[in-house]
Amino acid sequence: MNQTDREIIISIVSNAFEQNPRAMAMMKKKNPSRSVRLMTEYAYQLVEKFNGIYLSEDKTTVLFYYLESQYKRSFIDYLRYGKMFMQAIRPSQLIPTLKREKYIKSLRPGYDDYIYVWVLGSDPNKTSIRGLADIRDHLFGLSDKLQLPILIETTVEKVLKLYKYVGFEEYHKWEDNEAGIDVWFLERKVLPPRRA
Repeated sequence: MNQTDREIIISIVSNAFEQNPRAMAMMKKKNPSRSVRLMTEYAYQLVEKFNGIYLSEDKTTVLFYYLESQYKRSFIDYLRYGKMFMQAIRPSQLIPTLKREKYIKSLRPGYDDYIYVWVLGSDPNKTSIRGLADIRDHLFGLSDKLQLPILIETTVEKVLKLYKYVGFEEYHKWEDNEAGIDVWFLERKVLPPRRA
């Protein structure tokens, strides 16, 4: 990625985090935009090493994803996470956040491997069906090629409707009363390979 694309990606994903109640509930109240930027930069560095960043051709939509089998964090990754957490996340959210993420992971199907969509974001100033279609085609093409299901969660109801529209199925809903949010769990199952 060149520097211009990196800035476009950081801006779009930061906006996606700002629209996410689960993410914003964790942020420090003082200068939340800076906190979101720090979290986005951490996420960018992490998924970049898994080749898990995709920017649509029209540069309006971004996808952060990884294969569960590749998701191995190094000592440096943990140091970066700790630094990001200290600077961006409210200290009172450390234990609840770790518990919530562990619980969410436990609710996913027990596949040996899958494609996990961490963030999907669109430029709020440039609504683009083409960008979303490009992301969908990339993601579904990867799923078909690798014969792996795709898993995703969302706390935003309008995004839930979009995911269902493009072919995801809801398999669980968790009402997180402690955080005051709903979490929807979706998947796109593996489609059998097409015969020539």
